[in-house]
Amino acid sequence: MLVLVSAIPRGRRRAMSACVTALLCLGALIAASALAAEPIARGTAPNAARDHWAYQPIREPDLPAVADSDWPTSPIDRFILARLEAAGLSPSPPADRRTLIRRAYIDLIGLPPTYEQVESFVRDESPDAFEKVVDELLASPHYGERWGRHWLDVARYADTKDLVLAFGADRVRPYAYTYRDYVVRALNEDTPYDRFIHEQLAADRLDLDDEPWRLAAMGFLTLGRMFDNNLHDVYDDQIDTVTSGLLGLTVSCARCHDHKYDAIPAADYYSLYGIFAGSEAPIDLPLIEPPATPEAVAFEEALSVKRLEFQRFLDEQYDAILESARLRVTDYLMKIATQRPDPIEEAVFFLSLSPEALRPQIVVRWRRYLAHSDRADDPVFGPWRELLNLPTRDFNVAAKMVVERWLARPLGTAAGQINPLMHAALSAANINTRADVAELYGSLLVRAYEAFKSTEGVKDAALTQLLSPLVDEGGPIHFPKRSTFAYMSRVEADRYHASLREMDRLAAESPHAPPRAMVLTDGPEPVQPRIFLRGSPFQLGEAVPRRFLSVLDGQESSPFTDGSGRLELARAITAADNPLTSRVIVNRIWMHHFGEALVSTPGDFGNRSSPPTHPELLDHLAWTFQREGWSLKKLHRGILLSRVWQQASDDRPDCRRVDPYNRLVWRANRRRLDFESMRDTLLAVSGRLDPVIGGRPVDAAGDPDNRRRTIYGLVDRQSLPAVFRAFDFAVPDQTVPRRAQTTVPQQALFAMNSPFVIEQARALARHPAVAQETTTHGRIAAMYRRVLARAPLEEETVLAASFLERATHEAAADPPRHVTATDDLTPWEQLAQVLLMTNELMFVD
Repeated sequence: MLVLVSAIPRGRRRAMSACVTALLCLGALIAASALAAEPIARGTAPNAARDHWAYQPIREPDLPAVADSDWPTSPIDRFILARLEAAGLSPSPPADRRTLIRRAYIDLIGLPPTYEQVESFVRDESPDAFEKVVDELLASPHYGERWGRHWLDVARYADTKDLVLAFGADRVRPYAYTYRDYVVRALNEDTPYDRFIHEQLAADRLDLDDEPWRLAAMGFLTLGRMFDNNLHDVYDDQIDTVTSGLLGLTVSCARCHDHKYDAIPAADYYSLYGIFAGSEAPIDLPLIEPPATPEAVAFEEALSVKRLEFQRFLDEQYDAILESARLRVTDYLMKIATQRPDPIEEAVFFLSLSPEALRPQIVVRWRRYLAHSDRADDPVFGPWRELLNLPTRDFNVAAKMVVERWLARPLGTAAGQINPLMHAALSAANINTRADVAELYGSLLVRAYEAFKSTEGVKDAALTQLLSPLVDEGGPIHFPKRSTFAYMSRVEADRYHASLREMDRLAAESPHAPPRAMVLTDGPEPVQPRIFLRGSPFQLGEAVPRRFLSVLDGQESSPFTDGSGRLELARAITAADNPLTSRVIVNRIWMHHFGEALVSTPGDFGNRSSPPTHPELLDHLAWTFQREGWSLKKLHRGILLSRVWQQASDDRPDCRRVDPYNRLVWRANRRRLDFESMRDTLLAVSGRLDPVIGGRPVDAAGDPDNRRRTIYGLVDRQSLPAVFRAFDFAVPDQTVPRRAQTTVPQQALFAMNSPFVIEQARALARHPAVAQETTTHGRIAAMYRRVLARAPLEEETVLAASFLERATHEAAADPPRHVTATDDLTPWEQLAQVLLMTNELMFVD
């Protein structure tokens, strides 16, 4: 099937994806039924698992003794040097000042220093010269843009939805950008990392001190995939993003069974499931900034009309579906009594529902409700249970005996008694088939409901007991209002989604739409989760409390009781005695500064992870990080001021023979610029970079004239641009703790043929600092200063002049044919492109 689908043209393939997905889901359900006898995989017990290195408490380690006591200037240096000396190695000399300042600029703000900034640092002989550079970069607004992009990888950020048949403005999430802008601003303000987490999980529950922009932090939870509105997958995505992204644990592996390797039972997964299932996205998202212009006010007024119409339609549908399910209870009971369960009842979603069709979700809940063990002595449904278990042969005879036994019970509403209204109905009934049982119960329940409506509420205990399955929130008919779309008939469901798309389209297309925060709020009632056997929401296991992971909080940890539990979860994640959160983040910060992490699996600190290369250093960083108020900027500063980070990147064969992968950090790692830094660097050196912070997404991939920083480029989850993929951009389908690193021909071809690179080459050749030079050598030197922040060597000047002379002669002898964009380049523009393609620009030493 997959081969056939891949052969279908792309447009048709999208249109068919819903049908294919439904068939695959149905097949998976049937397969799951066939495998029901398979043993469930079990992970390590939580108590035994606590011996794993990642679960050990964080303590301040003693500083190790070193032979070369003159080299270290910080605790970081001592930990690294001790390991080097134990291996018979030594650290590398410090990098030269030009290399050092460029490395700092790229690391902290993702932009190269100018020639003037480099020269100023080289000439500054004060002992705190580099310290001043680091502090200046940490205070730069561009710091948040650089490190915000790293965080957006973890948050699986995208500006679009992943719904089938969503095109153009319909695919855009109009307020997604507010989360990206929140991240940039929060990092620039050095929001403590524990508070940063609290805001992203539960900003709606915090006192924000008149800072409504912080509400946008909850995009961390709301900007994942939509899974064609399959809420179970949405919650799974949120669990994975929170646990892998913040804790370095693969908790989502426990969705169908206990984790195979780690101490994460399915009960822990569904404890977290209950937290996220108890939260919902409001239709009316909160404003971050009030409308500030007449156009913005007019937009809000027009949108509020649409929103009220939509809310009225949703309320009407919700009430109508509930009312229909109550009045048609006979039809539901008849299906349960006379038909075996249909696999389609357990499908994740349904291709079409007609107005007269029974809702499969309600059928399943009725089956589960009636099969519950508590029904054996139930005053209302006890007879049902016995009657439906009778064999078909001589059913009427056996049914008469069951009825007689129940009629002999005392009247009442307690277990072991018979409800008086049920007693009266059984006394008048003539039961010969299972259908008669369904008709009896259906008629009785409908009459009770009609009586309830006519009297506008009752006090009679017998009638109240009959009404329970029809009106109680825990009954088989009830469902949360936020799930109404899943119960609608096809026409109404189409109208529901069309209305949502229309409101989003209006906000996406209007430049006057005020920013709003994509928040979650706690539902009306907390969800009391139960384990889904083999991950099926229609096969419920034992109930579990909403609480934190048992391996971290103990088997007897207190359940979460404050609303959905999101705020309690955030506080548990950042608790001082949680050994994972600070270890995970300092490991990632180290990785981005050195190119390699102390723990090579930054998204998995479980039993299958590689142990840290420097466990004492990891704990020192984590302990210091917490002690210094969870400040990311202080962590950056400590790393950059260490002699370890300031080492040269030159190869040393003697060290490479002992430690070929530089795990012991005997030198700095030479690294290629990531896509964002590469594109931003090209804009900066050509003089075209737009320094404006924040705002709506732009077309950074397809528009060669676009000047915004790459972090503001639109990230299309369904159709990630080819140039993004060629340069190892993080795929936003799930949290990405570490990007892949590849070297492929497309990367070189981009530099050679891309309209974007060619546009920067033209701008560089026209830049005033270059164009104002009156001599060839002067223009060459100016171009080198712009691109490489240094003067050219004499041989480079000679080579460039020779290139220009030859290119000019060839252009005069053989005019360009304009076959490609590069044919239009003048000799000076060609030289500019050559410099923009150099490894010296594309790599950091």
